[in-house]
Amino acid sequence: MKYIWGLLFALVAECAFSQELPQWKEGYMDIHHINTGRGDCTFCILPDGTTLLIDAGENNRVGERVVAAKPDDTKKAGEWIADYIRYFIPKDKENIDYYLLTHYHSDHIGSWLHKKEDKGRYYLTGISEVYRNFPAKVIVDRGDDFMPPSDKDSCYMNYRNFVKSISDCTKRETFNVGSCNQFVLRNEPEKYHSFGVRNVYANGKVWDGDTGVTSLFSDKGNYSKSEMPRENMYSCVIKLSYGAFDYYTGGDIPGFPRPGRPKWHDIETPVSDVVGKVEVAVLNHHGNEDGTNENFLRNLSPQNVIMSTWDALHPNHTVLYRLFSKEIYPEERKIFSTNMHPATKIVIGDLVDRMASHQGHIMVRVYPGGNKYRVYVFDDAVPISESHVIYESDIFECMK
Repeated sequence: MKYIWGLLFALVAECAFSQELPQWKEGYMDIHHINTGRGDCTFCILPDGTTLLIDAGENNRVGERVVAAKPDDTKKAGEWIADYIRYFIPKDKENIDYYLLTHYHSDHIGSWLHKKEDKGRYYLTGISEVYRNFPAKVIVDRGDDFMPPSDKDSCYMNYRNFVKSISDCTKRETFNVGSCNQFVLRNEPEKYHSFGVRNVYANGKVWDGDTGVTSLFSDKGNYSKSEMPRENMYSCVIKLSYGAFDYYTGGDIPGFPRPGRPKWHDIETPVSDVVGKVEVAVLNHHGNEDGTNENFLRNLSPQNVIMSTWDALHPNHTVLYRLFSKEIYPEERKIFSTNMHPATKIVIGDLVDRMASHQGHIMVRVYPGGNKYRVYVFDDAVPISESHVIYESDIFECMK
């Protein structure tokens, strides 16, 4: 009898996991964390069909330390991202309304190793490759005025050449810290008054929770070598809200200063102070060792945590210990990652088994009204048109 029940359970589970991928409908908000194994990319379809793409990375790292390309290396990361978007984007849309580039690293904007576009002005990689398939109406980034990378930084210069070449047809804006009007619904905003995107932090400036902005960096005009902020510290941070649902994503901001660095290199603590509790949080810096401090976790207390991972250092095992700690915050939580390097599994050990999922595309679906949501994981070993659901959570009730 036990065998029969076990067989029936296995058949039901198999049927449940072979279902077709859920498509967006008006009133829903779908947040797709696309896994290429080469960097970050999040594609959002907002309640009225407005679209937002957060990063489209394609790093140039190869070797044993990084995971294999997903689904394979027959296409570049930007091409796989475009295929994914094409499968899910509302049928009447040929453009993406907003790109948000959190900062200027290759795993968020693209590298420089591949072919150039027809006029030879820039390399097609990451975000520029996606743009060729789905042009943006507006590109938002941290700008070029505050501590830009050196002109010797090939990834940054390729991005500069890219945005300059498309300036006649796409508007480029600098991320406006504190604003709740830079990313707005473009189709039927009057139907979804509970939707909003708050620009929380970038370039050393953090929203104060009201109408102002506070500087986190030293007032000194020049920094010593040990004080010099790093590119990750400039990352753009947003809080996306729909009804009672809140979602956090913050690029690569750190929460632990490197040894000998000043305390103000901890960006997570003041940022999380104003963000408050959320239903879903994307871990900063891929779950690396310099992020996810206790203040960040306690302030956000997420029900679900998502990591975009591609390196053997992602996630750090101490990060996972903190993530599962009920001493930091008591509520139940589930942990997801897009990849898990075999070497990482060895170091982390049994903690991996406590995760809800550690491989695949991760989609968060928020239901109309924003009071309930669900998390899906899709198979990333095949093109998205051939994929299926490999994990489907219960429906979560939002906390407030």
